[in-house]
Amino acid sequence: MRKRTPLSLAGFSLAVLAGLALASGPDIVGTWLGKTEIPDAGLDELTMVITKTESGYAGLSSDTLGYLAPNSEMREIKLDKAELTFSLPLVDGQIVFLRMTVDGDKMAGTWTTSEGNMGAIAFEKKK
Repeated sequence: MRKRTPLSLAGFSLAVLAGLALASGPDIVGTWLGKTEIPDAGLDELTMVITKTESGYAGLSSDTLGYLAPNSEMREIKLDKAELTFSLPLVDGQIVFLRMTVDGDKMAGTWTTSEGNMGAIAFEKKK
């Protein structure tokens, strides 16, 4: 029977930890700066601040055109591998649903309102 050395156990531990990190998905915690084009309104710049909680994630978001109330609560935040989804209440009572793919310090995808409006959106993590 072959005796395990501390070095082989350390290598195994690192491999397990790396696998767990990949399985849990990308790191979305932090401040994200984004842009989207709103039909008939122009460029809207957004800020999201995402934190980790015991049960998942929490976040606040705001925008420069005023479609979101300042520090609007991000709802139903889900991260499935590299896909991030959540919703936000708009000041006019509509809900906007976002679906994005996270790639390191960038994410991009689409937004869709409860009335059917949609557009592209992209964020970059603030360093």
